[in-house]
Amino acid sequence: MAFAARLGPLTEELVQSLTQLAPQTDPKRFNATRDAALRALRSHSYLRTNQFDVENSLDGLEERFRVNHRDALADALRERRNALLQYPSKWHPEVLSLLLELSDQPTFNTRLGDVESLRPDDQQGAAAPLRWEDLAREDGWDQDADLWKTISYSDDSADDGYEEASSEESDATSIPNSSERAGRLARDFIVHPQDKITLEVVQRAQAWRNTAPPDHAGQSRKVATSEAQVVREALFMLQGLDSTLFDHKGSVVTTFQLNNLAWETHGALMNTFSAFGRQLRVLRSFVSRPERVPHLQALQDCISRRLRGLDAKLSEVQSRLASPRDEVLVSLIAVRSELLPWLEPLFALSNIITQVQDVSGTGTFHYLELMFDEAGIAQLTGKLDTYKFLAEAFIECFNIYLRPIRHWMDGGSLLSGYEVFFITEPASDVSMCDTWQDRFEVRRLADGSLHAPKFLKPSVNRIYNAGKNIVVLRLLGKQSSTPSLQAETEPPLDFKTICPPGFELAPFADMFDAAFNRWIQSKYRKTSTTLKSALFNDWGLGTSLDALQALFLMSDGAAAGEFCENLFARMDTTTAWHDRYGLTAAGSEAFAGLVDINRLSISVDTAGRELPTRQVIGSVKLSLPHVRISYKLPWPVQMIVTRDSMDHYQNVFTYLLQIKRALYVLHGPKILENLRTDHENWDERSLFYSSRSKLLWFCSTLQTYLATLVLEPVWRQMRRDLDAAEDLDGLIAIHARAMKEVVDESCLGSRLAPIHEGILDVLDLALTLEHGRRSQRSASPGSPPTQQGDEALHRTALRQVSADFDRHLRFITGGLRSVARASSSARSAKWDTLADMLQTGELADGRM
Repeated sequence: MAFAARLGPLTEELVQSLTQLAPQTDPKRFNATRDAALRALRSHSYLRTNQFDVENSLDGLEERFRVNHRDALADALRERRNALLQYPSKWHPEVLSLLLELSDQPTFNTRLGDVESLRPDDQQGAAAPLRWEDLAREDGWDQDADLWKTISYSDDSADDGYEEASSEESDATSIPNSSERAGRLARDFIVHPQDKITLEVVQRAQAWRNTAPPDHAGQSRKVATSEAQVVREALFMLQGLDSTLFDHKGSVVTTFQLNNLAWETHGALMNTFSAFGRQLRVLRSFVSRPERVPHLQALQDCISRRLRGLDAKLSEVQSRLASPRDEVLVSLIAVRSELLPWLEPLFALSNIITQVQDVSGTGTFHYLELMFDEAGIAQLTGKLDTYKFLAEAFIECFNIYLRPIRHWMDGGSLLSGYEVFFITEPASDVSMCDTWQDRFEVRRLADGSLHAPKFLKPSVNRIYNAGKNIVVLRLLGKQSSTPSLQAETEPPLDFKTICPPGFELAPFADMFDAAFNRWIQSKYRKTSTTLKSALFNDWGLGTSLDALQALFLMSDGAAAGEFCENLFARMDTTTAWHDRYGLTAAGSEAFAGLVDINRLSISVDTAGRELPTRQVIGSVKLSLPHVRISYKLPWPVQMIVTRDSMDHYQNVFTYLLQIKRALYVLHGPKILENLRTDHENWDERSLFYSSRSKLLWFCSTLQTYLATLVLEPVWRQMRRDLDAAEDLDGLIAIHARAMKEVVDESCLGSRLAPIHEGILDVLDLALTLEHGRRSQRSASPGSPPTQQGDEALHRTALRQVSADFDRHLRFITGGLRSVARASSSARSAKWDTLADMLQTGELADGRM
């Protein structure tokens, strides 16, 4: 993110320094230039040299040497290129590109002698070769002018028998001057033809190129050309060469016209070839421009090879027409029909490149999307040659695009600076338990769509998880399994594998999806299985889930009852009920045989510690939500049991605790213990026992419903689904779905929030009932009028409790039935069942 923030200002400075544009003087042009530069810089992934361009430049340089009659220099270049192949290195393209950039007209400025001087001496340390010049200089006779005179043995010789040697002999024996110019001059390349008649024939045949259009009655007419010349010019134009009948843009030159052909017919036919040339020019322009994105470099190479094949075909047609072995009919229409099978696949690619270039802001992988779609369309329309060509080109480019995907799935790491890939690492310093959720993310575009080709979107999640599997396995210390995964042979992704013989009628998209799924599964299934096994066997995922079930879902009734009784006794009898150490000790003693007590901690939050005693004793709604259980899970297990799931656990625990609190209070008074005193005021006591019976039925029914219809079935199904899960995402989703299902079926979801509030009000009625009983029994005996007044108030409170219970029960059962009717899910049947269970107790109580 820091690099992206600095890239914008740096690009603006670059644009200002190079173009002299300023946002204050010309904001429109400045913004357009800056946006174009930003798009170009962001698509530069590797910032590496295109090796295909380097090879093409060296091939062109070698061909230029031979065209300029420097075959020895071309052979030397080829010899050294072949020798360089014996020492492969990834930096060879960069070195060769640098040498090409530094070269200055090597065709004319390079001397083969300088090249040969670079060859290493075969005899290192040997003495320099002996030369006559060195001997003459050492002996001093290099300055002796008489040494080269010829002795005359005739009688009439003069000057002591010496005479000057002839100029011819002197030239033959003189040492050549090193300052003389090496190489040949322009006049050396002048060819004096021996067959002037043939030369004149050729010149007359090509004279039409320079012929001015004839005038007829003041109107300019067209220059007549033969069909053979038109075919030749059309073939030149298709090869990307200069021609007379077509300008540099490929448009038809209207000065010429075919013999014996109407102008409209001539124009239509020539415009057809002109359209061919324009489409091919798009491809040649695309191939010639520098590209930094690897899969686009592969596309350029693929197009280059196809263009070379087309050029070879054009040359073959030219050769056949130029030197025919039999009678040949030169026909422009016949040439068009012969070349069309070669041209149609290239035209499809040309249209793809034009579409991408016309739409700004598209990703570099848009080429792949269009090739994928066009290949399927060509197959459906029966253009099998075009389909095969596009499919092969797509597969070749896709295999290059696949490199960062393979790197991610095999090693769990991202290539630095590769913005074409759809996975990023925004935060590398996250905690280990958040590695799966927060360390990596899938890159998205501004509209929220994935930054990946459309045909890959069904597989993005598995690609994303495969790399994360490797990362987590590395953190778990399971690197020993990774080399075997990398050594495993992956299925090939070539044309023969994706489109095998015999499946010509199968859609290309389906065959590609099937092959690519096999490729992904070869890497994905093994890592997922290894990671799942490590979580269950090495890190005790099953044991941790059993501990959560015992603590939060109170699956062990004896242990949960022991802890609850200790907690409720503290709440009723002491003011330090929220002591963290005492609660943790009570929980450790109760759950000692079920969980690791070293990981257990029970406390009351700050708001709960500040509650007044009256609210702690008199309301389950106000006091018990502040009791918090903390169980420290291993960090790999925390990837499965997320924070949201832990909140669901806590909500279910609080709900069960509230129900047990109401039952604990309701089981306090015993009928047999108060049998003697109950006869003294039986009307009041019968009203108390009636309300208590209703509340006991309600709480017991609610507890039975949760235990038998919600917690146990959902938990058992979750454990079966966890065993069958394929990957870590499956484990997370299954566990989260199960806890969400428990919350919803327990009436704890947001949709049933009013019903849940009504249930808590009923549970609070149990505490109100018991508080009133204790207040009456603890009242000191007084005067008869005062005692009668207290009994009246207590009787009124009992009637109010009974009325509130009936009102809340009608609201709860009616709400459950309404929500069940409005929903068609499986949990709606359970809500309806709970309403029936609660209403059955009411009916039974009414019959009594």
